[in-house]
Amino acid sequence: MLRNGKVFVAGGNVASAIAIRDDRVVAVGADAERFVGAATRVVDLQGGLVTPGMNDAHCHLGRGGLSMLEVDLRGASSLAEIESRVRAAAAKTPPGDWITGRGWDQTRLRASELGPDGWPTRDTLDRASPSHPVYLRRVDGHTAWVNSRALQLAGIDARTANPPGGEIVRDARGAPTGILKETADDLVSEAIPPPSSERIRRGILAALDLAARTGVTSVQSEVSPAELGVYRALRGEGRLTVRIYGWIPLTLDTVRALERRGDKTASGDAWIRTGLVKAYADGTLGSRTAYMLEPYTDDPSTRGIQRIQQQEMNELVLAADRAGLQVAVHAIGDAANREVLDAIERAQKTTGRRGGRHRIEHAQVLDSADIPRFARLGVVASMQPTHATSDMRWAENRIGHARAQEGAYAWRKLLDAGTHIAFGTDFAVEPLDPVEGLYSAVTRQTRQPPGLPAGGWLPEERLTIVEAISLYTVGSAYAEFQEKDKGMLEPGKLADLVVWDRDLLTIPPEQILEARPVLTVVGGRAVYEASEQRAGAQR
Repeated sequence: MLRNGKVFVAGGNVASAIAIRDDRVVAVGADAERFVGAATRVVDLQGGLVTPGMNDAHCHLGRGGLSMLEVDLRGASSLAEIESRVRAAAAKTPPGDWITGRGWDQTRLRASELGPDGWPTRDTLDRASPSHPVYLRRVDGHTAWVNSRALQLAGIDARTANPPGGEIVRDARGAPTGILKETADDLVSEAIPPPSSERIRRGILAALDLAARTGVTSVQSEVSPAELGVYRALRGEGRLTVRIYGWIPLTLDTVRALERRGDKTASGDAWIRTGLVKAYADGTLGSRTAYMLEPYTDDPSTRGIQRIQQQEMNELVLAADRAGLQVAVHAIGDAANREVLDAIERAQKTTGRRGGRHRIEHAQVLDSADIPRFARLGVVASMQPTHATSDMRWAENRIGHARAQEGAYAWRKLLDAGTHIAFGTDFAVEPLDPVEGLYSAVTRQTRQPPGLPAGGWLPEERLTIVEAISLYTVGSAYAEFQEKDKGMLEPGKLADLVVWDRDLLTIPPEQILEARPVLTVVGGRAVYEASEQRAGAQR
């Protein structure tokens, strides 16, 4: 029983108390008092706010957990800093073993430190670690930076052709510089020994701990077979503290395998479910690999990379739709988004199936003509508000002001057009902490340092805090066919909730970033309690 506070039930409606029995909500408001018995744990909210548990609609929980065990390059602002972090890792790594890391961002480095193509080169990593192969993923996960030893082990040299949907960046002589875009990344990543099951488990436990501390009770995440095995083992041990809806790669072989097993959309139970299949239409704006209708403003020689041609996309979406699966496609550029919308529309006309809730992941840059198509086709826009506040430093350099204003990170335009939107983070591309997303959605301002620009970037796209919380809860629940069980704190629904240390509904927006959970509950069980909460008024 939680009482004497403010319970965000749904849509901004609030109640004063909430009662939980086993893993479900049994009552909210004054009616909750009648469920209190001698064995009831009663928590005095002392005027605090309770919201539904945050449901991250797009993350890479397992990979993110592994990244917590790797070299962290986030925030690095010079090649010297990156070299220092890699050298420190090399000192602790046996010679010949791989050094992996994530988080570098060339837009944070001085132009004088970069090659003529605007990218760093293998030379920096060769100096940092000549005796180890080094593989570092860019912050967006779509471009790799490797050293000469890694190129050698992968068999990449001047004669190696670009793979379909990828690019090996080369110098004036045609030699690889160490930058591998999109599918070219696979040439090296596939040469890296897979992590041990013990290391995968360590990473997942670290990610689960982070989720509990930040109020995340459900995730919709990439899952490998090894990760799925760990989640199932942890559930059997009573240590799984986040509900998982996992996606696997969308290929014709995958679709056939799922059909043979009888898997459909959202197969499984309230803890672990599958049936979501994902493809990649393009890359990212930061790497200039997002597929655009018109050339990049700051590099007119390219429109990005189309990772899957239209005909193949049509075939993949149609096959999955026929099999009763839910499709999710990564699409960032306006051309990529149109390609996916066209494929979904063709599939619907062929099969007559509606209600598949197919999704576009990110939907970052849209042509205005395509915005109404999301609602018309029933396509869910799975978006990550922190992408806007991270990318706004350079987004208009990439695509210009006019295209940005037309449809960049346009959650307000999509919402007003009747689109179902689900919010997430893309962890480990961005932090898992949902308050950063709530702040970004409400302000469209920088997080570090907070508050820039005044009034927000493209401020017409800002949301209210009630809308932002709703898209992180009921919006995400809808995206995974779970709105009957999640997203609202109503009788009969799962008891997944967060007690916050301040009232997100009334505090000034600049204070949202400071908010922290004091209690996180999943299935009626406390999975995180701040020390002050444990010491609080209870009986």
